[in-house]
Amino acid sequence: MQRNLKAFSGSVDFRSAGILRVASWAILQNTCFKHFFFTSRFRVLALRLWGASIGTGVQIRRGVKIHFPWNLTIGNDCWIGEEVWFINHEKVRIGSDVCISQRSVICSGGHDYRSPSLEYAHEPIEIKNGAWICLDAKVLPGVTIGECSVVSAGEVARDLLPDFSMLASGKIQPINPPQ
Repeated sequence: MQRNLKAFSGSVDFRSAGILRVASWAILQNTCFKHFFFTSRFRVLALRLWGASIGTGVQIRRGVKIHFPWNLTIGNDCWIGEEVWFINHEKVRIGSDVCISQRSVICSGGHDYRSPSLEYAHEPIEIKNGAWICLDAKVLPGVTIGECSVVSAGEVARDLLPDFSMLASGKIQPINPPQ
């Protein structure tokens, strides 16, 4: 199939969020979120003001990038490590007691490879309670990470990861729940 990117018809729909809201978020994120002297508490407050739903006890480290705060839900007592990137064109729902380690990418936005013009193919993501997305891991559109499951460092989660399982070396293996 020959690509025809000039025919791409998709565009980011800012009408539901408002162009002023999107622009002001971009400015805030590209200034305050990058620096270590802004606290996690400040980052959480800013995200809430821009429409994110965030529980209590959440730690958000410097350098975190979030496309659209209004598409982000985080439960209680979560850790979001340095330079985590949320490409959240669709909803990203994170349960409680979830750790997302440094430089991980949570991407609910994508393109349809079957489309000559690479039209959008966005799908929501869910990361359930107690999950751990390790260093430099990726979670792709439409994926659910099960309760207390682990995506090992550098892995790419392309499909459902069942509860109490681990993705390591490209294979899913069960892990025993605590007694």
